[in-house]
Amino acid sequence: MADIKATMVFQRADGKNSSISVSDADPAVTQAELNTAMDLILAKNVFAPDNIALVKKVSGKLISTTTSDFEMTV
Repeated sequence: MADIKATMVFQRADGKNSSISVSDADPAVTQAELNTAMDLILAKNVFAPDNIALVKKVSGKLISTTTSDFEMTV
């Protein structure tokens, strides 16, 4: 089964980028929904990495990772 992670990248007030990742994201999340979530994060100012405000959106993506476990024989 695939693991889905939403990753959002923001620019901070100091010009550096900072990312926020959400594990177990809904694979049906749309571009519009992710944009809205990022707008809300900026509007509410709920995250300030290293006490530096997030000021704008840089990128957002859903990352799907599939893991295959193999049984080892000795």
